Amino acid sequence: MLKVKRRQRSEAGDPAFVDRTVGHLRRFHGGATERLSDDELRFRVRHGLARGRGHGLTWESSLTVFVAHMIELCPAFDEHPAAARVLADASIPPDERVEALLAHLTEGEWEEAARMCDPVAYWARAHADEADGGGQG
Repeated sequence: MLKVKRRQRSEAGDPAFVDRTVGHLRRFHGGATERLSDDELRFRVRHGLARGRGHGLTWESSLTVFVAHMIELCPAFDEHPAAARVLADASIPPDERVEALLAHLTEGEWEEAARMCDPVAYWARAHADEADGGGQG
């Protein structure tokens, strides 16, 4: 029997987890995903999972919420200074940081985070980076 290690599964994008996350987004974030093809949504999920893992997230629940924020708010929401501070806070266990965002960011900071970037340009760059072999997706 072939054994796949956790690291290998993470690097491969864990197709089953990607599928579960896509299903969750389609079900609970339909307004933000309805115009995306399955291939495009899968790309965004893989990219978002890699980005979330870059913040130390490992739980499916925290990664799914992180990706949902990328899809609903702004793909670069985590670059907002307040969000970045929480996501890097060593006093909070990594997988609890996504929930901590809800407690620490003000409504104004969430609104600023939602305006952090042009989503169309962000995703175009992410696709270009992947095509060049340097992307997270």
